[in-house]
Amino acid sequence: MKRSPALLVVFKAFLFTIVGVTSHTVLAEGQGNSINAPAWQNSVEIYGMALNIRGDTTLLDQNLEVNVDPKFILDTLEMTAMVRFESIYDNKWGYYIDYSFMKLNGETNNVLDNTNNLVLKGDIDIRQGVLEAKGFKRYDYGDSTLDYMVGLRWWDNDIDMQLYRKDNNAIFSDINFEDDWIDFVVGVRWIKPINQDWLFYISADAGMGSDTDFTTAIQTGARYQINSWSDLNLAYKSTWVDYDNEDNFAYDTASQGFLIGWAAYF
Repeated sequence: MKRSPALLVVFKAFLFTIVGVTSHTVLAEGQGNSINAPAWQNSVEIYGMALNIRGDTTLLDQNLEVNVDPKFILDTLEMTAMVRFESIYDNKWGYYIDYSFMKLNGETNNVLDNTNNLVLKGDIDIRQGVLEAKGFKRYDYGDSTLDYMVGLRWWDNDIDMQLYRKDNNAIFSDINFEDDWIDFVVGVRWIKPINQDWLFYISADAGMGSDTDFTTAIQTGARYQINSWSDLNLAYKSTWVDYDNEDNFAYDTASQGFLIGWAAYF
């Protein structure tokens, strides 16, 4: 599978930051004493999504409808990981790395719509990973903050399919495919506290890549502070991409759903 040099640069920068940056917090006791906040403030969040994927894709010479709901994912899920690391320096400059991965294996019916009423069923093995890496500059507007972001979104898709005639179970087609690409995006994130325990946020981005006509993502929700070092994230997230390498793969889908996560701060 091909791997982009830009992706390797992102991972190297991420590892360098983790190894090279140290934070020190001095907590004063008693009323009226000051607190020396750490220069770097970090968080790690583990989250899950009730994901829906709708759209269509072209694999080699086959046009396929994409219709994946949370039930299908739960029934066919073999492995998943969704994690986010975010760090900000002096509440002004920051970055985050967000990676979601899932591996599905299952059966589906009526996977083709262009076969002259031939009804097919398919055994499908799908592995999809999406990595998002962004840097941002934060501006303070009194009771809220606004982050101006720039970065990339890396898509990695491996698809193995065996399509059968449903009437006699004879194999119709065997598809094995791998593709990955990078989209470059710019965006904003607005954060506003509601009270001492809750804050509201909304983020949006848009961009494109060498083979992507357009991509955009939006996430909005609220965070509840559980204690001094952790919080709960309740949100809705939607990501749309229109990709076509004009050779053997096109992917025009919207992925969306409700998200719940738990974050630890240090």
